Amino acid sequence: MKNKVLAMERGDLKCTECGDRCKPARIRAGKAELRGWRCQKCGYEVISPRDVERAYNLLKAQEPSEVRISKRGNSFMVTIPAAIARSLGIDKSTLAEILLEEDGRIAIRVKTGG
Repeated sequence: MKNKVLAMERGDLKCTECGDRCKPARIRAGKAELRGWRCQKCGYEVISPRDVERAYNLLKAQEPSEVRISKRGNSFMVTIPAAIARSLGIDKSTLAEILLEEDGRIAIRVKTGG
């Protein structure tokens, strides 16, 4: 299976919508870029098998999740759902900034690159 995926990613694909050729392309999914193919004729897009799980995690991360606020010492804690953590590539050692925005929302910005 791995060899088939590699061979598929090296070449063009036939569009299932119009029959023309799909060329390798970067596909935008929200703020993320996924590998795949785009038909030059009709615009049909196919996501690479290597990025399907990432695309799924991005979709799951965009669904609202209800989380419980808990207390630890003098601070309050909110858990981050696993789908969001996976889609951002964060783990228990990732640093983030948290701030209160003017509209009353709490924003968390994940720090990247150390």
